[in-house]
Amino acid sequence: MNSTLERLYRQTLLEHSKKPRNNQALPGGRKATVHNPLCGDEITVYLKSGDTNLEQIAFTSQSCSICTASASMMSETLATKPISQAKSIAEDFVSGFKDKASAPKLEGDLAALLGILEFPSRIRCATLPWEAFLLALESKP
Repeated sequence: MNSTLERLYRQTLLEHSKKPRNNQALPGGRKATVHNPLCGDEITVYLKSGDTNLEQIAFTSQSCSICTASASMMSETLATKPISQAKSIAEDFVSGFKDKASAPKLEGDLAALLGILEFPSRIRCATLPWEAFLLALESKP
């Protein structure tokens, strides 16, 4: 990766970690909390949905900058999508980070997270919000 692209990705991660989007609790919807005991990150993802589409997605966390940035980007990416499509995107994201050779194809701000593949100990930081999202989909309101 060239240095200009690396700076852009670093700037994107910092922007989302310092000013996370949708960083709030959503009472009355579905939610799931996931904790990473290795680093102490904890995130709760909140969902409100209709029968087929997500209406709102938000999160609260006590987490590192990578986890916070990933949650912020996730909330923007998945908001208002059909539930089936959002679930598929989240599953692809999580599975794509399990093996560097099968890295997910990410566009827009999400592409900034690809640099984390170089740091295996931080991959769970990036996937934690997405795992919480998938669990929230299965929870009862």
